[in-house]
Amino acid sequence: MGLWCFMKGVFYIAGLLLLPAAFPAHGHLLNMTEMHLQGAQDGSAILEVRIDLGQSLMTPEAYWQAALANGRKEQKQHLEHAILALTDGLSVVADDRRANLTLRDWRLEAVSPEAIRNPLTPQMATLRFDVNLRSAAKVEVSLTEKLQVPWPCLLRVDIPGVDLPVSRLLTDDVRSSRAVAMVSGADTGNAPTLAQLASSFQSVVPAITWVAVGFQHIIPRGLDHIVFLLGLFFLSLRFSTLLWQVSCFTLAHSLTLGMATFGLVQVPAAIVEPLIAASIIYVAVDNLYSERLARWRMMVVTVFGLLHGLGFASALGHVRVPEDTFLLSLAMFNLGVELGQLTVLACAFLVVGWLRRWSAYQVRVAQPASVTIAGVGLYWLVKRLAF
Repeated sequence: MGLWCFMKGVFYIAGLLLLPAAFPAHGHLLNMTEMHLQGAQDGSAILEVRIDLGQSLMTPEAYWQAALANGRKEQKQHLEHAILALTDGLSVVADDRRANLTLRDWRLEAVSPEAIRNPLTPQMATLRFDVNLRSAAKVEVSLTEKLQVPWPCLLRVDIPGVDLPVSRLLTDDVRSSRAVAMVSGADTGNAPTLAQLASSFQSVVPAITWVAVGFQHIIPRGLDHIVFLLGLFFLSLRFSTLLWQVSCFTLAHSLTLGMATFGLVQVPAAIVEPLIAASIIYVAVDNLYSERLARWRMMVVTVFGLLHGLGFASALGHVRVPEDTFLLSLAMFNLGVELGQLTVLACAFLVVGWLRRWSAYQVRVAQPASVTIAGVGLYWLVKRLAF
């Protein structure tokens, strides 16, 4: 017994001091890449790329110098390496020929070097390229293996004569949009695969891609939300207790996500992010002293859900949602978030759920896990307040 107490003490200390260092200070990665290929009746097209250059193809210092440059000529000199990397690694194939990308114009967002370094405050650059798609029956946009951009990359293709735009979600594993027809009913020349059928469904409902965006905001990018959910998971042995907590949390963050997206409430990320870290600490510490679900705990979880909803809104606010499918895209993003949360809880049940009937579960599993969660939250809180 004495040995076990000693080992538990060591585990507690490790959870508080060592394990948080394995996690980044920020739970969100908001700097996803966006591309929009807009065709014209004469066969010309403009490819717009919105990318966080300071977190990818340039150092934060180099991007800041480009933003401060006097005149477009000097600014372009600073951007030359990043532009070359884009034009070399970004492929637009019209039929069987690779189209040339000619830089038309650009716009840089930069508040400060600190903001450029911080993925929570992405300073996005917008670059527009002229593309010749004349006489092409199909077009395919892809990123070569040597081009690394902030993932995921949301691609939208608007072609005159095609009733609906086509949306694709590119990732580090799936780097090609596959062939997109330039006219309604055109054959791309390939037998339809399951992936292409799914992609065709996306072209009917472009906002469906936002399910994946919302899911990826939880897994693997929403570490703070994952840790908070695990804090709810380790409160008690009863499934109903977890269900009530998660239901209140979900309803609350859905409410503030909608309100913030419509501009009804706005809270700076510098305030929201430390409060989210504090909510993780509170829930984890409360687990150590509570054996059942109290009413006031439900109220606290609801309040914390409102905070986390503001965090989701902050992520969505840095991504341009199509105006023509705004409400549907918002709903799909929220659905993706919920699917991510359910996946986290399902994994937690698979890993330790079978131990919940063990008489020593609270002492040897739930309590050490709660202390570790509190340590992670404390680390994030200090980092978000001090840096």
